[in-house]
Amino acid sequence: MGNYYFKLAWLSLKKTPLLSLLMVGTIAIGIAAAMITITVGYMMGKNPLPHKSERVAMVHLNAWDPAEPISHRRNGEPDVPSMLTYRDTMALIAADRADKHVPFTNFAATIRVEDADVRTAQLHEVRSTSRHFFSVFGAPFIYGGTWSEEADTQGESVIVLSKRENDRLFQGADSTGAHVIVGSHLYRVVGVIDDWQPTPRFYVNAHEMYKSTSPYFVPFESQMRNNLFSPTSMPWDCWGDGPTSTLQEVMLSECVWIKLWLEFETEEQKHEYFEFMEDYTEEQRKMGRFNRPEPNRLMSVTEFLEEEGAVSEENKIGIGFALAFLFACLCNVMSLMITKFHGKGGEVGLRRAVGATKQNIAIQFGYESALLGFFGGVIGLILAQLGLSVLTEMYPEYHANVMTMNFSLMVSTILLAVGTSLLFGLWPIYRAVRVQLSSQLKSL
Repeated sequence: MGNYYFKLAWLSLKKTPLLSLLMVGTIAIGIAAAMITITVGYMMGKNPLPHKSERVAMVHLNAWDPAEPISHRRNGEPDVPSMLTYRDTMALIAADRADKHVPFTNFAATIRVEDADVRTAQLHEVRSTSRHFFSVFGAPFIYGGTWSEEADTQGESVIVLSKRENDRLFQGADSTGAHVIVGSHLYRVVGVIDDWQPTPRFYVNAHEMYKSTSPYFVPFESQMRNNLFSPTSMPWDCWGDGPTSTLQEVMLSECVWIKLWLEFETEEQKHEYFEFMEDYTEEQRKMGRFNRPEPNRLMSVTEFLEEEGAVSEENKIGIGFALAFLFACLCNVMSLMITKFHGKGGEVGLRRAVGATKQNIAIQFGYESALLGFFGGVIGLILAQLGLSVLTEMYPEYHANVMTMNFSLMVSTILLAVGTSLLFGLWPIYRAVRVQLSSQLKSL
C-alpha cells in the first residue's frame, strides 16, 4: 500500500513540475539556512568528553587579593579565577588526591630539527602539561607515546609533536628518538599524536577553543627547569607590586597563570576532593591568603563550557533568526500546498466516488508532503555543505571541524525537512479532505 501512495505522490509532483520545484526549492533554502547555523552552534557547544565529562574537572581557587578589583566575572558578579598560582598548583599535585593531575600552561619558542640551520627555526606555541594530558583528553598516538612519570617529576627535556609538525619536520617518518631544538634547549621526541581536534578544545580559554590543536607538548616541570618564559604569549593575571619580569619571579608571585584539570575514578572521589580544597583554603587563610568571600569551585567539562560561553549569544541569536527564516519558508510552502491540493479537487472527487475514504486522501497528500520535504532536505543538505565550505574559507581562524556536519546532523537535516513539511502540510490536507464530495465532482 505504501508503494501505491508513493507512486501517486510522485505522479502528482510530475504533473505540476514548476510548482513542485518551487516548493522543493523553498524548503531547501530554509533548511540550508537553519542547518548551517545549527551545525556551527552544535559543534561549538557539544560535549567533547561525553563518556566522562562529569569525572573530569578544573580547579578554581580564590587566591585573589581582597583589596584588588577582580576582573573575573560570572553573571556580572566577582568570580573565582580559572587559573592558579604556581604555589597552589604544586601543593594540590603533591597532595595526590585525584586519580590524574593535568597542569596546563603555554609559552612560545622557536623550534627546529637538531641539524637544521638556525634560520629555519619557526616560532610556535608550546603547551607544558603532564603525561596524563593525553589519556585524560583522549589524544591518540601514531608513533611512540607519552613521557614517563620520571620525566614529569624530573622535568626531562622530552616532547610530543602533532602529526602536522611531524610531517613538516620529519616528512611524516617515525621521529621518536630524534631531537628538536626548543629555544636553545635540545628536546627528545617521545611521541607523535594523530590528527586530533576535540571541538571545542575545552581545556583552553574561550577565544582558543575553536582553533587548531597545539603542535607541541612538553612536561610542565621542564618549562620551569629550562626557564622557558614568554610573557606576551602566556595567559596570566597578577596583583600586587612584586617583580614579575622572569619566570622565577612569576613562580614565587601571587600571579594566576596555570590551569589544573583533574580526573576522578568516581563521583565520590570528586566530592572528597572538593572537601580537601575547602580544608586547603582554610589553611591558606590562616597564612593570610584566600581572603575573598567568593567560594572555591570544582567545575566539570560541561560546566566549564557553559562558564566560558562556548556558544556565544550571537550564535544563539543567529540560530533563532535562521529558524524564523525556515518558518517563513514553510509558511510559503503551506500556501502553495493549499493552492495545489485545492486544484486537485476533481481528482479527489473521482477517487472518493469509487470508494476512497477521507483517510485515504489524507494519506495520499501526506506522502506527497513527505516527498516534497525529502527532496527539499536533500537539496538543502547540499546547499548547507556548500555554505559551510564558504564559512570555512571566510573564517580560517576557526578549525574546519566547527564548520563540518557529522553523520547525525546530516540525518537530522533530512528528518527536519520531512518532519516540518508534514507538519506544515497538515492544514492544507485538512482543508482538502473537508471539501464536500459534490463540490469536488463538479470540478471535473
